[in-house]
Amino acid sequence: MSKPNVVFILVDQHRWDFMGYESNGVTFTPNLDVLAEEGVAFGKAYCTAPLCSPSRAAIALGRTAEHSGCFTNLHEPPPGSPSFVSQLRSAGYKTMAVGKTHMEIHAYDADYTSPKHLAYMNSLGWDDTCEVSGSGMMKTGLVGAYDKWLRTEGVFEDVLAFKKNWGYFMNADGGGLPEFECLEWPFDEKYHETNFIGDRSLAWLAEHATTGPFLLHVGFAAPHSPIEPLSRFMDLYRDREEPMPWGVTSANESMLNGRRGYRAMISQIDETVGRIRALLEAQGVLQNTLFVYVADHGDMAHDHGITGKVCFFEGSVHVPLVISGAGVRARPKSDALVSLVDLGSTVCDLCGVSTHDADEGRSLVPILCGEREAHRDFVVSTMGCDRMVLDGKWKLMWGDPLLDDRKLGRLHLDKPVNVPPSPPRLYDLANDPHELNDLANDPPSPKIIESLVAKLGTRTLEHVVAQPNKSRGEYRPL
Repeated sequence: MSKPNVVFILVDQHRWDFMGYESNGVTFTPNLDVLAEEGVAFGKAYCTAPLCSPSRAAIALGRTAEHSGCFTNLHEPPPGSPSFVSQLRSAGYKTMAVGKTHMEIHAYDADYTSPKHLAYMNSLGWDDTCEVSGSGMMKTGLVGAYDKWLRTEGVFEDVLAFKKNWGYFMNADGGGLPEFECLEWPFDEKYHETNFIGDRSLAWLAEHATTGPFLLHVGFAAPHSPIEPLSRFMDLYRDREEPMPWGVTSANESMLNGRRGYRAMISQIDETVGRIRALLEAQGVLQNTLFVYVADHGDMAHDHGITGKVCFFEGSVHVPLVISGAGVRARPKSDALVSLVDLGSTVCDLCGVSTHDADEGRSLVPILCGEREAHRDFVVSTMGCDRMVLDGKWKLMWGDPLLDDRKLGRLHLDKPVNVPPSPPRLYDLANDPHELNDLANDPPSPKIIESLVAKLGTRTLEHVVAQPNKSRGEYRPL
């Protein structure tokens, strides 16, 4: 059989438990559930950083923030950084990125359609791109394929006015609705960003799916806020009782409706995944196609009274991961601890392609083939100066937006690596999965914290070849 095709679906801010197979159907994801049934769903996959750019850099480069230089959304991989994408392209794969990649950082003067940007992405392994910024970033003046298309359709100003309903940290005037406030999409479905990304992905596949091995990155910008679901997907949830967020004693209807809208946006992505799968089946290449579905990080969705990410609670760092298709045996959900830095080496392994020399990942193929159950003894996640280490039962973390009184500026951008650590927090996830009881000051045994700190030190020293980072420094135009 020829080398397998790869559809790599990377979504933005999708927490692990908002999936049909994880939530007993509370979230409606029939197509993703089929992928999970036909392959392997990983129930304990964790991002290396609970923020877009550092997490996505780790996935693409197979390198954690300490070694890639990508610590926050103000850092990007230097041109020519080795990636699993470039490894596949060197092996004869056509490579295409549709949607959000966030390799080049978001800034007011960024243009994702420019020859300069395409040259940058080409240096990372991509033959071509059709990129969006997502998250309502068009409000800042950033240029992407989606907003350019909206202009040609004559609806850009209307969509922009709708996006401006929500507040955004890059807006000098501030104000607006909270990010998790749900407003249903008021325009034709085809103008929704998720549909734009899906339609462009399908168009590319219709032209290229049968002409040789390909790697198609499908970067859905949803379900990242603003919460703007299509009404027909909101209909799946509007009359259902929404589960209460964890760690709160009460939730108003706006909070619960935001969670419903978040689920609805996931269901819209699910439908598009089904459309992609159906097209590949019609073209006769489905059996030779590998699917990866993963999120860069999660969303707190009002757990502990907060939304967004940049912390180490489960809603923020625990992500869905499904690998299915060519080379993968259908197996029950795996409880192996997985880091997203493992994905590039896994894809290369399944495609019979060598990884690059600086790749820190560990291939998941032994689990996907049924040869092994365990994978990692522990995983680590970082956010600037803060750290998390998890061994599957015990989670030790430094950094909590609720308690952090250090002067850090905007937590998810300006969190440097040289600020003294905040007090630690310790959770027993086996007995306290909702992280309600901090045991740091009264652990069952002092050896628990000692062991986790030793594991963190081992991981930090495991790979010591770093590359200089390329830092924007700040978001406003240079």
